[in-house]
Amino acid sequence: MTKFALYIHYPFCIKRCNYCAFVSSVIDDKIANSYQKVLLTELKQKADEQPWRDGKIRSAYFGGGTPSLMPVDFIEILLNTISNSFCLTPETEITIETNPGSDVNDRFKEFFKLGINRLSIGAQSFNDDELKLLGRIHSTDDICDAVQAGREAGFENISLDLLYGIPGQTVNSFQTSLQKALDLNPTHLSTYALSIEDNTPFARMVKNGSLSAPDPDLAADQYSMLIDVMKNAGFNHYELTNYSKSGFESTHNKTYWQRTPYLGIGTAAHSFDGQKRFWNTNSIETYIRNLKSDKIPLNNTEFISPPEQIEEQLYLGLRTSAGLDVDFARKHFSKNTLRELVLDGFLNIQHRKYLVPEKKWLLLDEVVLKILSTS
Repeated sequence: MTKFALYIHYPFCIKRCNYCAFVSSVIDDKIANSYQKVLLTELKQKADEQPWRDGKIRSAYFGGGTPSLMPVDFIEILLNTISNSFCLTPETEITIETNPGSDVNDRFKEFFKLGINRLSIGAQSFNDDELKLLGRIHSTDDICDAVQAGREAGFENISLDLLYGIPGQTVNSFQTSLQKALDLNPTHLSTYALSIEDNTPFARMVKNGSLSAPDPDLAADQYSMLIDVMKNAGFNHYELTNYSKSGFESTHNKTYWQRTPYLGIGTAAHSFDGQKRFWNTNSIETYIRNLKSDKIPLNNTEFISPPEQIEEQLYLGLRTSAGLDVDFARKHFSKNTLRELVLDGFLNIQHRKYLVPEKKWLLLDEVVLKILSTS
């Protein structure tokens, strides 16, 4: 039986943020209604395909976009379809993303009653000026209200997203934002360095000189501070960008890092069956049109060769606190290079695992390239 993670993509938001390059769109009720119907169509299609048909779900994740904008009755239908098609248990981690200020706090109790047990809140910053610059629709107070509403609804597992490297942000201002996040007592924190993506308002602003590009040296200093603060707060830094209290690591995210299968449903959603990756069209209109005609909304497929699988295991292993098996590494890569990286402090060995030291994780790409270039 294949154990896999299920991802459902809902690409609609109240407003697109200035930095956002995800496949998302400002919500239109007519298009959103059509999209909801064909989500069920694709889900049923995949339920008849291997390896998903005989599989068991490890986790389900509603991402976006802002999936908490979906009507509660539709989420109930979606969860029932998932349960009937695959296998959901009370222990299955089921996450829904939400954005403060989207006026959905009153739905949290209904989400919890339906069996959703993990709430991921897109806070991004606890500085109102930074939120305005980012193009967010919420304030710091809205984040606090969302966390409180989640707790009152029954959610014990609440994750917050934070950005650093925001233009104008300093190490101290990010630390202030981080402390405000910790004051809300989340069980999980995902932190990301801001990047300027093509075809976003931020990219245009950088190009015309009205916005400074993020400073990588400053971001590195912020990351170093972040590691120290989170460790002192009792969080486990279990992956390059993720921190959790004991027992609250994201089961869903760990699926990606462990190279275990996952099934993506929705526009631009990616899937991996253990041998190949495939992903859907990133056009919402094409996605709807194809599924209305009972066509598969596939955009492309990538078969992963054995050498590529080895490279992926290298990268994904070193980006987590689980590390990379020593015997595997020495079998496939240069022992001299591995030894050199240990001596230079870019790798540690613990419990027969190679680990990148926390404060060197931002240099992960360079470490991996060095290993690959000599192997």
